[in-house]
Amino acid sequence: MPTPHVSVEGFDTQTPTGCMRMNAERTQETSLLTGCERCWPESAEAAWKARSDLRERAMWIYESHFNVRGLECQHCTRRFVSVFTENIDWAHGDDTQNWMMAPVTVSEYRRLEALLASSIEAALRVVPAARRSLCRHHPSGDDARTFWTTGIDIGLQD
Repeated sequence: MPTPHVSVEGFDTQTPTGCMRMNAERTQETSLLTGCERCWPESAEAAWKARSDLRERAMWIYESHFNVRGLECQHCTRRFVSVFTENIDWAHGDDTQNWMMAPVTVSEYRRLEALLASSIEAALRVVPAARRSLCRHHPSGDDARTFWTTGIDIGLQD
């Protein structure tokens, strides 16, 4: 399956986390969606560690500096959307990397999957802007930070 063209139309300036905030309207479904204690623990650091135990259901977009995946908890079957972006640091080789992950309903997962073929931006808008999400930001020349945020942001990628 060919990878859809990625553009940044509909995005505004870079946020302090290194991610790009989407301007477009999002669905208004619940912002309180969570997983179980194993896949969505209270601590952001613990949630980042738990991410490695999630099963990959789908790799919708796989490029060296950008990917979008569907993940699932093997214990509670909660589904997640995960986005990875990377900017190449041509001078020092210390690339900035960002991971975003949010829980989604089965209905949202299916809508996201269906929309990805035509528009990455529309697909990611399926995740409500107020939904709690996990971000791991590793800027060039600095330590990685893991924290809770909301919605799905998408970083610029090379």
